[in-house]
Amino acid sequence: MVMEQPAIHRLSELDERYLDQAVLVFVEGFYEPLRYFSDDKTLLVEALKHSFVKERFFAAVDGGRVLGILAYSDDRGRAHRLNRSELIRAFGPVKGRLAYFMMGREFHKPLELKDDNQVYIESVATAPEARGKGIATALMNDLFARLPFGAYVLEVADTNTAAVRLYRKLGFTVFWRKKQRWLRKRVGFNERLYMIKSAH
Repeated sequence: MVMEQPAIHRLSELDERYLDQAVLVFVEGFYEPLRYFSDDKTLLVEALKHSFVKERFFAAVDGGRVLGILAYSDDRGRAHRLNRSELIRAFGPVKGRLAYFMMGREFHKPLELKDDNQVYIESVATAPEARGKGIATALMNDLFARLPFGAYVLEVADTNTAAVRLYRKLGFTVFWRKKQRWLRKRVGFNERLYMIKSAH
């Protein structure tokens, strides 16, 4: 069942309580790899909310609740900016440094975009109670309308079959696959699928 169209805002336009909700949606969406650092979702939210570059996040809001999020990065900047001290404070000296290293590989690595007319979509997540109800589709379509780039690139785990189906339906195609070499059981996937959608 598809929900009524939610209101979509930049996270920078909303007050702090929406930031907390957005980070919780992120934590719930990526809980399997994140739980290595802590099983406590509240702690994960507190540890990670500093990293959200709010101007680069969009939130689908209905009835005062964040139902889904999506972020974008391009050659001018990334959607997450990690602070090692914040992670050490949250997780302790060993896991905090490890979190900075591992998450930094995701959020700080240079983007391999072909030109400045491409954008990288990341951190797509939907609240558990809103999954399968068109929230991610609404966020994607809003992004396409707001940011008319020539091409949109994203990556998705091969085991996230619902997301792969959605992205194919939205016009994305796989252009590269990257095997997950380590900790496959912990991260919950075997390979990353890189997908692209041309605006033309």
